[in-house]
Amino acid sequence: MEKIHSWKAVSAHSQENNIPVVVMVDQEDCPYCRRVEGEFFAALLASGELEDKVVVGKISIDAGETIVDQMGDSVSTRDFLAELNTNFTPTILFLDSKKNELAEKMIGLMTPDYYSFYLEQAIQKAIDKLRS
Repeated sequence: MEKIHSWKAVSAHSQENNIPVVVMVDQEDCPYCRRVEGEFFAALLASGELEDKVVVGKISIDAGETIVDQMGDSVSTRDFLAELNTNFTPTILFLDSKKNELAEKMIGLMTPDYYSFYLEQAIQKAIDKLRS
């Protein structure tokens, strides 16, 4: 999964194509993040099911990480994510181009047996909400 370095670019792509942005909030030393990325997102991305339906990427909250915000300014990822009340990893966000939540965020690795199901449901809800 690619890191999102520029929210400005991602949000422009999202808005142009009327597709949601699915963000995994990540931390380098988070074993649950590695599991969510490796087990659940890897399978979804490899299947091609999400292609042209959503933008998928991760934003790290590690110290020193920055992102280009909507205004084109470089800000810390922690400050960027604080606007979304997000400081736990892994957290999955389902956003529109203006950072509005389209589906309820998924915090932590809830019930691994059903995680794929909940993830796919939330992605579909985000797609449907944006299109309605």
